[in-house]
Amino acid sequence: MTRICRLVLLLVIFFCLGSPLFATEQVLDPALRISELEAQNQKLHLQLRQVRRQLAETRNAEQQPGLPQIVGGIGIIFGICGIVMMFNARKKQH
Repeated sequence: MTRICRLVLLLVIFFCLGSPLFATEQVLDPALRISELEAQNQKLHLQLRQVRRQLAETRNAEQQPGLPQIVGGIGIIFGICGIVMMFNARKKQH
């Protein structure tokens, strides 16, 4: 084997076998770890509930018509009435 292949092989073996030796987090008590995970799950559940509530409020706010939509609707009504009156005026002239 070439030197590069040996070096790569040694590095792979070192990282595969050596990583458990350098692990910083050790689980000493499974019950403690379970309680930590349950507490973390509760926090995430509360955060998710808040996000869902905010999303629902945003959807409700977007569905309600605002001032631009109301003014635009009134403008469309006046525009259609103006077109109808224009055609009626042309019929009366002929």
